[in-house]
Amino acid sequence: MNNIVIKKSWEDDELLEIKVRAKSEFVNAYQFCYIQKKDLQMIGDTVVNYVKQNDKDCYVEFGNKKGDHTPAFSLKFLQANGNGHVKIEVDIEIDDNDTRCHRCSYYVESELGLIEQFGEKLIQLSKDNYTKEIELNKTP
Repeated sequence: MNNIVIKKSWEDDELLEIKVRAKSEFVNAYQFCYIQKKDLQMIGDTVVNYVKQNDKDCYVEFGNKKGDHTPAFSLKFLQANGNGHVKIEVDIEIDDNDTRCHRCSYYVESELGLIEQFGEKLIQLSKDNYTKEIELNKTP
């Protein structure tokens, strides 16, 4: 049930429109976001590095959550427990007003190996015209 799915809706040479859907036991929310391909690649690198050194939290932001920008969301990967399980704090903007004041925050759970694969898939999504959708908790 816990999952984060990112689907590429549109792209040009440098910019992507993505749809993120994050599901937990309690919440199922989605939003659209615009992000530069280079920024998405950097986020993927940050996530992969978090897995290698998961002794502290890792925060990544897709777009800008403050200011006069298009909707944005963030993921905060908390420290892994002894079994390699991780809580991810999802913060999705609800795009229903001009002041950007409505947000939905909740946890999605995963594990280190799947998070590392997710980071690698983010990098692939930023570079590859054929990859259209990635999932956090999808096993091969």
